[in-house]
Amino acid sequence: MQLTRRGKVREKLASLSAGLIAATVAAHVEKADAQYYDAQYYQKLQTRNDDFGPGIAYSQLDAALLVYSEKGGRITAVEPTAELAVHGPKDQLLTLELTADAVSGATPNGAVKADVLQTFLTPAKTSGSSYSVSGASGGSTIVHVAGTQYARQYTVAAGLLPVDKGFRDHRGAFNLGYSQPWGWLSQFGAGIGYSQESDYSSLTGNVHAAKSFNSNNTTLSLSLNTEYDTSTPYGGLPNAFAVMDGTWKTVSSRSKTQLGFVAGLTQVLTRNWLMQLNYAYDSQNGYQTDPYRILSEVDSSSGEPVQYVYENRPSKRTSQSLFWDNKIDIGPTLTEISARYFKDSWGIKSVTGEISERLDLTSRFFVEPSLRWYHQSAANFFHYYLVSGQTLPDYASSDTRLGKFTSVTYGAKLGYALSGRTELYIRGGYYVQTGNGHPADAIGQLKNQDLFAGTKAMFAFIGYTWDFH
Repeated sequence: MQLTRRGKVREKLASLSAGLIAATVAAHVEKADAQYYDAQYYQKLQTRNDDFGPGIAYSQLDAALLVYSEKGGRITAVEPTAELAVHGPKDQLLTLELTADAVSGATPNGAVKADVLQTFLTPAKTSGSSYSVSGASGGSTIVHVAGTQYARQYTVAAGLLPVDKGFRDHRGAFNLGYSQPWGWLSQFGAGIGYSQESDYSSLTGNVHAAKSFNSNNTTLSLSLNTEYDTSTPYGGLPNAFAVMDGTWKTVSSRSKTQLGFVAGLTQVLTRNWLMQLNYAYDSQNGYQTDPYRILSEVDSSSGEPVQYVYENRPSKRTSQSLFWDNKIDIGPTLTEISARYFKDSWGIKSVTGEISERLDLTSRFFVEPSLRWYHQSAANFFHYYLVSGQTLPDYASSDTRLGKFTSVTYGAKLGYALSGRTELYIRGGYYVQTGNGHPADAIGQLKNQDLFAGTKAMFAFIGYTWDFH
């Protein structure tokens, strides 16, 4: 029941196709621009057996299956997705997307490695419940802790990364959107979405508009986005820096609100070059702590763990990002080059660069290799561990996704047109994070441990697209 339970299913899987750590706040705006204004898209449609494109009513069904697996027996996930897009004769667009996730495996709990056996306790069932039998479950043992409460206890061998095994969760989600020309606007629309996990729910909404001019070579767009999330973690919400235990916490839920916008410019620079520039701003307010993640408090001399405390993150976060994308048609290839700069009020700054090359091998078959590089600085409250006896900071988290690291994603997509209306595609990739696992200020036995719990993962999509009247 660790880490990824608090909405991390949605975050992790939603970001996979962009390299796992990509921002998703501008996703629907970028998608609309790429589809509605990319001349290459319509050129492809018009070469099919039927008429598709501007002025023609048609529909498109896109179904895909994602399989994701982290190295070392950690998280595995399966995500089927289906999207129906209905295009009207006057540029109306209605979209419906359905998604389901099934996630299982082992997740790092936030504690550091140690040269001794480590034991952890988490809530095992709701307050007041009881077990008739104590036994092993998912690598854990049910133990009695207080009154009528029981806890789940698990151990981690010396020298190993502390992970909580037996993690399982499911998520269901839908997104509904509609847009059409309205007055002097080329496009105006709105969308809603809802996502539900066993311990996390999210309600989203957006309103977006676009205006094209300069003979449709220039487009300005604006999207307003909002989100309301509710966290209801298994075991309740722990107090900041409270010692980890197996008792059921008294507070059961907290919420978070999010409000932001994306302003975009899409420009046809030449017959073969389409450029896009987006600026995004986002503000989040509310509960943003991971209720399952802990930090180790270690002895100031030996570095041995003394106790484990729950993390605490700020309740407010603002972020800004600048995204630059280019699609360049060079002979038989279509090259896409993008860059992104991001910074937030938590002290994180990141730079992303991505390149892909689509090559049509035949009239039906294409290949598209891609490479993505990402680097970020650490949040100002990131700590690998806390030192026992020292004054606690206001905020602290050992989540290495908030630390300084670099990641690379290697990918490739293969597509085959089964007919003039249908296409089958397969996309696979390998993702690897690298970070400083041996900080210069490490204490005692921690000098001999690799403290960076990075991720290495493989993922694959298989998808099917069908255009029909």
